[in-house]
Amino acid sequence: MTDVYSGHSQFVLLGNNRRRWFDGRTLFIITVITVPVIIFCGIYTVILKTNETLLYPQSHIEVPVQAPHRAKIYSTRLRNLDKGLLSIEDDVPKITDFKLVCYYNFPGGSGSLQPEKIDPFLCTHINVGFARVGPNGVELTQDQLRALQTVVGLKQVNGNLKVLVSVGGAGNDGGFNVMVLSHASRKVFIRSVAELVRNHSIDGVDLDWEFPNETPGRDKKQKVHFVQLLEEFRMTINKYKEKFLVTVAVAAPIVLVDNCYDVPYLNEFVDFVNVMAYDYHFYTKLTPFTGLNSPLYPSIEDKGYLSTLNINFTAFYWVSKGMAREKLVIGLPTYGHTFRLTNIHNSGLYAPARGYGKLGSGGFVDYSQVCSFLNMNQISPIFDMDAKSPYATKGTEWVAFDNEQSLSFKAEFVRDNQFGGVMVYSLNADDYLGVCKVDSNVQSRQFPLINKVKEILDRNYSIF
Repeated sequence: MTDVYSGHSQFVLLGNNRRRWFDGRTLFIITVITVPVIIFCGIYTVILKTNETLLYPQSHIEVPVQAPHRAKIYSTRLRNLDKGLLSIEDDVPKITDFKLVCYYNFPGGSGSLQPEKIDPFLCTHINVGFARVGPNGVELTQDQLRALQTVVGLKQVNGNLKVLVSVGGAGNDGGFNVMVLSHASRKVFIRSVAELVRNHSIDGVDLDWEFPNETPGRDKKQKVHFVQLLEEFRMTINKYKEKFLVTVAVAAPIVLVDNCYDVPYLNEFVDFVNVMAYDYHFYTKLTPFTGLNSPLYPSIEDKGYLSTLNINFTAFYWVSKGMAREKLVIGLPTYGHTFRLTNIHNSGLYAPARGYGKLGSGGFVDYSQVCSFLNMNQISPIFDMDAKSPYATKGTEWVAFDNEQSLSFKAEFVRDNQFGGVMVYSLNADDYLGVCKVDSNVQSRQFPLINKVKEILDRNYSIF
């Protein structure tokens, strides 16, 4: 019994020794493996917080606007309306040659899109901007004039290309509010446009006043004075042997359409209008929620006035107000809007937001930045099939944008409804270097978004 007990004691002691040796080894292995991982994660987190280019790529392309004026105005002019979808059934003229009007912003630094790099055959019209209105008419700096002349030079390659100078732009009234006050000042402006056209082989002028009657000040009849300017333009052109184009960039929301324009007069006096059918949703203190930049149709979440903030409603509303379909050119964006989510677990449409996203600048982001952001973070966009528009989110970042798929739907809408064409804002915000790669099996190309719109408009048949 003693021997058995003694042997048992030795066994227990040996077992305990083995267990203590095994526990120490386990602790050592866990320490060796986990400590470097913890250190790496800590360093990686610090790097991400101090070097955001890992998550938020910096782009050579400039944000397409200097100030979010139009986007804020679109978002904050709300009123209770419940009009739902709007459509008009009538005899539609057959259009075979659609316009593709591309805005080109004067270049900034060396990394921005230079005018000689524009494809002369990509667009039917190029609106070069933005000039201002001064006491002596159209004002352009020497650098702007040189850029304009370079774009005009593209007509030597494509004789069918039309080049217009665009006056005004987002963020200011461009001097329109003073110029339209009197017949004398309007006459000076019109004469300066005619001289610019004649001296520099330009095909016309695009008037981008954002917006008549928005803040009338001492001029309570801005809308009337704007019509007078257009009528006097038309009278002057009719006297000229060589005609030139007069176009107008106009707002999309119905509140602004009603407040800013006498549509039948615009229809009579201008060659066509470029409807800025984007910036429908943008972060402001009055609209602190996410939304699509340029939805084609309402999403399932849209109610009341929000159901009117889409391309379909805007286009047919302009027709209902008296604009001819063939003169209605529908604007589409190559840039997107960013939002900073309040709660990362609430990240759908109309999710609460507390500011602009970090991607891009001031809530605006160009297409190449969107591509880099998606690829860098391995994000698959969400495509809203109701609105025919994508958005993407990661963490607190939320971005609404357009890609080739969404612009295909929108260009088909324009083509199949026989509107006058598509306006694109802008050449600068598209991927003009061809860095975006949607599919590993498909070679990237320059200006992929505008090229996709062009492909759709060039098809002379309906897929529906």
